[in-house]
Amino acid sequence: MSDINLKKLSRADLLEMMITYSEEAEAAKKHEREYKEELEKEKLQLQRDFAEERAKMLSNFEEEKAQMRAKFGEQKAQMQEKFDKDIAGLKNRLSREKAELQKQVDDALMKIENSQSLAEASIQLGGIMEAAQKSADLYVETLKKNASAEYQQLMQEIEESRNKIKLMEKQAEKKYGPLREVTEKEEKAC
Repeated sequence: MSDINLKKLSRADLLEMMITYSEEAEAAKKHEREYKEELEKEKLQLQRDFAEERAKMLSNFEEEKAQMRAKFGEQKAQMQEKFDKDIAGLKNRLSREKAELQKQVDDALMKIENSQSLAEASIQLGGIMEAAQKSADLYVETLKKNASAEYQQLMQEIEESRNKIKLMEKQAEKKYGPLREVTEKEEKAC
């Protein structure tokens, strides 16, 4: 326009030039509006896609977390079952040993009744009582050791399972954290 000398143009040429520029300006504005609408549609689509992807990732994470908890629950149930079985076995053993000790006591009482003198009775009872005490001490010590070892093993397995779950949560947070931040920022922006 600067190259054209406007003073030399006729009124019709000037009007035509103004109409042309006006049409071009309107076309540019229309193109700009269409471009903005297209960008807005793309932005909304991206937000929907991000939201869907985030929901899918969170769903996958929750499923993995639920699976780990279920697996941990199964392991805990198995360990409890094993512990209960061991305790039942130890109780049965205790009952047998108790019955055996009762039999030994009954035998000792019978020997006392049948003995001729008090000295003879104390000699016979001394050996039986010592054997019974040793047997009872050994049994109690074995029970304590077994229970302690099983408890420590169970606690170690529980701690390992907790550590695995924490590690998985950290990995998921590391993997999905940035996506969550972007989605939250976009949601706040909307």
